[in-house]
Amino acid sequence: MVTSRQRVLAALNHEESDRIPIDLGSHGSSTIAALAYTKLRQHLGIEGGLPKMYNTWAQQLDVEDAVLDRLGADVVTLHRRISSLSIPNDREWKEWSLIDGSTCLVPVDFNPVKNDQGDWEWYENGNMIARMPGEGTHGFTLFWAPMEGEPTKEKIDAVLASENNNFISRIKTSDEEVDYVGKEAKQLYESSDRAILYAFAGTVLENAQGIFGWDEFFVRCVTDPDLVHYFLEGLTELHLDALKRTLVAAGDYIQVIQFGDDLGMNAGPLLDPELYRSVLLPYHKKLFMYVRENHPNVHVMLHCDGAVRVLFPDLIDAGLQIFNPLQTDCFEMDPASIKREFGKELTFWGGGADTHGIMPKGTISQLREDVRRRVQILSPGGGFVFNQIHNILPEIPPETVLAMFDAAQEFGTYPIQTEASLEEMEKKYANYWTEPLKAIRDEKFE
Repeated sequence: MVTSRQRVLAALNHEESDRIPIDLGSHGSSTIAALAYTKLRQHLGIEGGLPKMYNTWAQQLDVEDAVLDRLGADVVTLHRRISSLSIPNDREWKEWSLIDGSTCLVPVDFNPVKNDQGDWEWYENGNMIARMPGEGTHGFTLFWAPMEGEPTKEKIDAVLASENNNFISRIKTSDEEVDYVGKEAKQLYESSDRAILYAFAGTVLENAQGIFGWDEFFVRCVTDPDLVHYFLEGLTELHLDALKRTLVAAGDYIQVIQFGDDLGMNAGPLLDPELYRSVLLPYHKKLFMYVRENHPNVHVMLHCDGAVRVLFPDLIDAGLQIFNPLQTDCFEMDPASIKREFGKELTFWGGGADTHGIMPKGTISQLREDVRRRVQILSPGGGFVFNQIHNILPEIPPETVLAMFDAAQEFGTYPIQTEASLEEMEKKYANYWTEPLKAIRDEKFE
């Protein structure tokens, strides 16, 4: 019998096993909103205990084993830490109510306050760093950049040296964290046959955007690249220190390490490709190649939204092995074309169902057909782990969630029943991927 871990490793090695591997919740962009999860949990009749909100920023709960079992999921998460800076253990949680009245657990040091308008505000060191609307459906939005104003090397040194800063505190690694990661990785490995994904993150661009401010960082990439490189070199050294220490503790137990940087928009990359190659790519390569050269059993994943096909050759050269997600309704992100061109070098993790158009607005039959098409394109020859394109939104009902994962199991048994070659499917479905709402209006998907 094929175990979940073997199933995932086969896909990562571009091999077929018994069926495609399935994921929900292995990292913060492959999961389900808290409000949708509690409804799913209730629908499945799961009683006893409370789910834990490991990501208070995005209002995301850990997906429990009982739910993973029902969905046929093959992956479990190794958290580096939870987003309020606590190391997760049973003594550091408290109850918290979501807006629909359901209850979960949050870290004891998660203490946002409500303002006069009923919105939640998150303060650190006297700064209001983030805010969440009172309805609390999609998490907090960042409102603070520690280097706002005129950035200098002296300010950079001070920020990178800080110990009580919402950005840097999440990057630096304490001995307590290393100990937790190592023990948790071993426990997960020995107690489950699921593959283990280490949600490391290690963001380069996103940390730079948050610390400088979006506009400031992009302007400085052009007007003061030396200052930008000075910052990115220091930032990357902090990431490398955390990477080295936690992988020494956990590297023998994990199969995937997830990095994250949203490099794309719907119409193309956030940065001109040449600017990306000169400013950011060297630091991505430094992090990816450290893993490849020192922990070859660990597969390197990048979570990256948007239309970034033009960057695939650069990312592959930098050591990338797994790309998440395949956001097929973006420019030049046709799955058949991408599978044909990059399918021997990259594993695609996600892209298995359209969370933008079909899931919230289509019928169950349309969702099943959407899954079927994507599975038959991306699965043959391995190199695909089923996951929806991005997180399942709060308004998605449990019946829809279950229908998606049931379809993945039904249509994902090897050999995959394909109706045409990749070239033929690329032509046949050319308009389908970029016009999901049009497809919804056409019940027959003609």
